[in-house]
Amino acid sequence: MNVSFLSGIPFPVWFAIGCVVVLLLNHYVKQAAARAKGAVPAPRDVRKAGKEKDWNKLNEHHTPKVHGKREDMATDPRARLLAPSMVYALCNGDPVNELALSAPEATKTMMEHDWGITDREGLIRQLYSLLRAGQREGFASLRERCQKKSWAESEIARLSKTADSSMEDWESRWRIRRFLDNDRGIQTLDFAAWDFLRAANLTRAGAGLGWLSEDEAWDTFALINRALQHSYSSWDEAWEAYRTTRWLWAAEGDVQTAANDLHDRNRGEFLLGASGLWTAIPWDAPYPTTRFLLLDALADMGALRLLQPSAWRYASAWEQYLDAHARTRAPMSIGGKPIVQ
Repeated sequence: MNVSFLSGIPFPVWFAIGCVVVLLLNHYVKQAAARAKGAVPAPRDVRKAGKEKDWNKLNEHHTPKVHGKREDMATDPRARLLAPSMVYALCNGDPVNELALSAPEATKTMMEHDWGITDREGLIRQLYSLLRAGQREGFASLRERCQKKSWAESEIARLSKTADSSMEDWESRWRIRRFLDNDRGIQTLDFAAWDFLRAANLTRAGAGLGWLSEDEAWDTFALINRALQHSYSSWDEAWEAYRTTRWLWAAEGDVQTAANDLHDRNRGEFLLGASGLWTAIPWDAPYPTTRFLLLDALADMGALRLLQPSAWRYASAWEQYLDAHARTRAPMSIGGKPIVQ
């Protein structure tokens, strides 16, 4: 009877059933492949908030391009060197474990529009700025001023006086309030990862655009990895510092903050989840020692800037370390001491 029933089903119906089965199988195969690359289903709270579609789009956006096997990165020195650049490689669609760009022209436009960098000299100066002080210097200075509550409250009042105050004033008020409230623990946060991971992104871009030689790029990656290890004890700690500082930097209001938080939560899964890229690369994995080729290039340009003696005592261990190596390359004054700028 069952055979008779099945034989009575028209071919178009069988064809439609077959197409549905193939589509379902293809869907599950794609899901399995995505999970192997770090994608995870939308967490319960994300689904409850009605953001599952947004999460799934972010899974597609952040799916990494890996050359070879993910597990091979654990013993690949170049993958370890590139690890800090993976944060942006995920968003840019760049291969995470190769020094390459997926869209050089788009990268060139980004460098000019977002950074004002159009050539080798501009890139090298910006890399040095990020490694030496970056935006963390300004954030730390504002945090220090906010220790005096009376100053912070009067500054908020001053910035709020005009009804149509500038975006810059709005951002300043927002950040001061965050410091006063110690929102997300920023009173004790080390902001340096924000600068170091962006420097890694610029290093990849500079190499891809021909502004850095490959040798210079790998050596600068070694310098950036050294900077991270001076400041943090794990990938988790570095990521938390980066994403919290990015939140402080963005200052774009509640709606955009929620979108940014979802974006970085998803990106964090691809970095530090069970199948995450950084999970595959030990924090203490060996990599070549830097030769400070970036400092050599800066010395040739006459662009080294040394810490003033009064600033040395307040500088971080990393900043003192970088400054010490810069001094060996700095021009000497008549008295035989490096010129301090």
